[in-house]
Amino acid sequence: MDNVIIVEDHDQLREQLARFYQEEGYRVTTAASGEEALDKLAQQRFAIVVSDVKMPGIDGFQLTRHIREKYSDTDIILITAFGNIKQAVEAMKLGASDYITKPFQPEAIRLVSAKLIERRRLLQEVRELRERVHDEHKFENILSKSPKMLKVFDLIRSLAETDSGVMITGETGTGKELVARAVHNLSRRRLKQFVAINCGAFPDTLLESELFGYEKGAFTGAVQSRAGKIETADGGTLFLDEIETMAAPMQVKLLRVLQEREVERLGGNRKVKIDMRVIAATNVDLSLCLARGMLREDFYYRINVIPVQLPPLRDRLEDLPLLIEYILGRHPFARERNIRQVTSKVLDQMLAYHWPGNIRELENILERAIVKCAGTVLEEVDLPSPPQRVVDTYFVDGNGGDEKSLKQYLLNSEKDYLRGLLIKYKGGIGPTAKEAKVDNKTLYRKMRRHGLHKESFKDFE
Repeated sequence: MDNVIIVEDHDQLREQLARFYQEEGYRVTTAASGEEALDKLAQQRFAIVVSDVKMPGIDGFQLTRHIREKYSDTDIILITAFGNIKQAVEAMKLGASDYITKPFQPEAIRLVSAKLIERRRLLQEVRELRERVHDEHKFENILSKSPKMLKVFDLIRSLAETDSGVMITGETGTGKELVARAVHNLSRRRLKQFVAINCGAFPDTLLESELFGYEKGAFTGAVQSRAGKIETADGGTLFLDEIETMAAPMQVKLLRVLQEREVERLGGNRKVKIDMRVIAATNVDLSLCLARGMLREDFYYRINVIPVQLPPLRDRLEDLPLLIEYILGRHPFARERNIRQVTSKVLDQMLAYHWPGNIRELENILERAIVKCAGTVLEEVDLPSPPQRVVDTYFVDGNGGDEKSLKQYLLNSEKDYLRGLLIKYKGGIGPTAKEAKVDNKTLYRKMRRHGLHKESFKDFE
C-alpha cells in the first residue's frame, strides 16, 4: 500500500480527497498547511504529495521546490482553481509530476495517481534489474562479462587460497592494482594491510628507503626513524607495480628479504621478521627484460610464481556498455546532470576504437565528454583519429620480436572488426555477414579461426 499526503487548507476539500484516496486503497495522511506538511514529510516517506497551490504561508510551489530538493523520489500533484498555462509550465519546471485544475472529476485524479504509482513501480524494477546485472558481472570492484575476464576471476579465487607470489601482466590501464587488491581481499591476509608502491615513481636511493625504512640519522634529512613499506605490509600484501624498473642492486636486496623473511632498516643493525605476500605487476614483457639484462633471473623466478595476464579493453569490448554505465554512475557531475548513457552512434565509435590506454583512457574520454555535454545523453566523444592499435613497450603477439608481422597485424585487425560487428548485431550471423560483405560460411570459418562464438554476444546491450 502506498502512502499519500493531502495538503489542503480547505477542510471540506481535504476530507473529500482523503476519503477518495482511502477508497482507492492508499494510506492517507492530511496536512492543513505547507508548514504542517513539511513536518510530516520529515517524519515519514510518501509516494505522492497532493497539494493545493494557493495556501497561506508556504504555498504549493514552495512546497514542490522543497520536496524536490530533499525528497527527490516523491511525486507531486498540484491542484488549483486558478490554473493556466503559465502556472502549469512553472509547476513542471519546479518538478511537479502533474497538474490538475479545479473543478476536477475523481476519475482524473484516479488516472494521474495510478500513472505515477505505475511509473514508480517500473523505475524500481529498473533499479533492481541494474543492481542484479551489476552484481552478476561485478567481482571485487572489477566489472566484466567477458569470458576472458571470467577466467581471470576464477584464477583470482584460486590464488586467494595460497600465499604464492603473483605476477600480473597487462597493458597500461587494464586494472592490475584492482586485481592485486582482489587477491588480497579474498585471502586470509585481508584483515591486514594492502601496501602498494610504484617502483617506477622513485629513484633507486629513494625506493630503497621507501621499501626498507630507515633509522634516525641514517642519512641527511632522516630526523626520525620510519618503517618502510615491507614492515608495514607484515601480515598483509606488498604490491610492487612497474617491477621491471627496479635496479639490479635493489633486486638483490629485495630477493634476500623474500628468502630470509626479515628486513633491516637503512642505518640500523636490527633485523625484523616479516610475513608478507608479494604481488608484482608490469606492463612489459619480462622475458625481454631478462634477455636484455634488466631483470635478474633469480629475482624473476622468485616473484613470477603464478602469472596473471589481463586482456586489453579491445579484447573485451562486450564490457564497454557495462563500464560506460558504471563510470557515468560514479562521476559526480554526470550524476548531478543525470547523464547515464551514450547514443548508439557514440557507442559504435567507441567499439571501433582500439583503446591503447584501456579503461583509464575510457575514464578520461568520458570525463571530457561529460564536461562538454549540454543534455542528459553523451552525443559526442573526442577519440584520437585515426584510431591505431598501440601496445605498451615490449608487448608482442607471439612472434618473439619487438614488432608484429604483417600477417599477425592483419589477423588482429580482422578479429577486432568482426567482434565489433557481432557486438553490434548481438551475435546475429546474417546481418553481420551482410555488413562484412561475406557469406555465412566464410563468416563462420573466420569466427572459428579467431575463437569468436555468437553465443558470447547475445546478451550484449
